[in-house]
Amino acid sequence: MRTRSSRVFAWGMAVAGLIQSVHSAAGDDQSADETSARNQKIRETMEASVKWYELLPNAEARTPLTPHVAMRWINASRGREAQDFLLLWVHDGRPVAAASVFPYNDFVCHELCSLSRSADLVARNGGGTVWAPESAGVEFHDVPDGPAPAETPVLRLAQMKSLGARFTATLTGWKDDESEREVLRLLPRPLYRYDIKAATNTHANLRDGALFAFVQGTDPEALLLVEEVVLDDRPRWQYAFARATSGGLEARLGDQLVWKVTRSTNTTSRTNPHITFQRVLED
Repeated sequence: MRTRSSRVFAWGMAVAGLIQSVHSAAGDDQSADETSARNQKIRETMEASVKWYELLPNAEARTPLTPHVAMRWINASRGREAQDFLLLWVHDGRPVAAASVFPYNDFVCHELCSLSRSADLVARNGGGTVWAPESAGVEFHDVPDGPAPAETPVLRLAQMKSLGARFTATLTGWKDDESEREVLRLLPRPLYRYDIKAATNTHANLRDGALFAFVQGTDPEALLLVEEVVLDDRPRWQYAFARATSGGLEARLGDQLVWKVTRSTNTTSRTNPHITFQRVLED
């Protein structure tokens, strides 16, 4: 038979346990509220960050290009809960720059890459130049054994999807030994279909095109441009790759290596086609 003192002790322990549970629950609620508020602050800062700078197609231009969100994603493999997104800047129907926007530690970052065939892009902030690549952002090559471009936009889109599927891309990562290699997945639909109008086409010899993404989960790491151009009076398909990460990347057409970049060790140079802007996420 339990004594009175043992019953009192047991009752006291139960009350203490209840109080601890209440305090723990309150602490969890407070922690959840703080996390939610923090994530909301990150989202608001990321959305506002599209106005950090103005991007112009060339130094003589007076009207900045309008950025638009091409896709959104959450990269859980990198421990992020905020929804990142990819910005595109389009000039006369063709994408000329892209930026992955994401939080990193106490910063909000723009990982910006040129998609231009030339070195004309300029980014300005408050009248000052913050980015002016000294070289083209992409290098195009003819698609080997590519079909003749079709006559209609619908059939050309089908051709571009088929051509994109001939490529594979691998994230080789940030280690010199490439021990973290990961094959990326090609999204079946393009991020952007070119809108080329003959009356305003400033892109010489360009007739059509699409921008595709190779992704980790749904996070774009490599971008593939497929374009119809006319050279020597003959329409043909060309392709080019661009990085959307500071990690190393490579691409293959069948078994042939057609593009490779090592991890970027200089992401702040204002003259590189690939640059990262970042600002402290204020509390």
